[in-house]
Amino acid sequence: MILTLFEKRKEAEGVYSFKFRAEEEFSWKPGQYMFYTLPNLNPDERGVTRYFTISSTPFEKNIMLTTRISSNGSSFKKSLNKMQKEDTIEVAGPDGNFVITSPNRSYIFIAGGIGITPFRSILLDLDYNKLPINVHLLYANRDNNIVFKDEIESLTARNSNFKIQYFISPIRIDEIVLRSLNSELRSPNFFVSGPKLFVQNYSDVLKNIGIEKDRIKLDFFPGYTSE
Repeated sequence: MILTLFEKRKEAEGVYSFKFRAEEEFSWKPGQYMFYTLPNLNPDERGVTRYFTISSTPFEKNIMLTTRISSNGSSFKKSLNKMQKEDTIEVAGPDGNFVITSPNRSYIFIAGGIGITPFRSILLDLDYNKLPINVHLLYANRDNNIVFKDEIESLTARNSNFKIQYFISPIRIDEIVLRSLNSELRSPNFFVSGPKLFVQNYSDVLKNIGIEKDRIKLDFFPGYTSE
């Protein structure tokens, strides 16, 4: 499928969203990702295809990709950043099971930096469809440059069971916090999203405190350092 770029916007320092429209009927579940292929005259060892979470929601009627862009980024991101309005990109998907199947349950979302992207899609979709947001979001970031901060915080005014805690480096999400929330929310499901090492670390922490495997969903972002 071919997507056409119609908007690029800055979300935070070094973080940009690219909004595409599809020329054909397309559907996905919030939290899923797609494969993007962008011709590149000088591809790096990872080639010309990457996968990114769809950070928009179905009701927004567009496909949004949100990522960090830096001067020493990959060849793919350099090509992505050079895209102009009406330029096209080839995509495949959607794919992934990082989705909410039982909104009446309680959830703990653990986000590391750019790992907030699937949670934006999930949270805004629940709010739009007037489904319960029984979520405690733990958002770890290297600094106060918080992606989607205002947008996500606005949901707390309409959803009393939606809570947010920020953990700015060097403060970390530790076992004490996770044990306390697990007890308080009575066996919630845990969703972890972020750089690969971040996700692997919290996967191990959750298992160490006795969280069953079927209560954990993981979504890691290759190519990023820990937040």
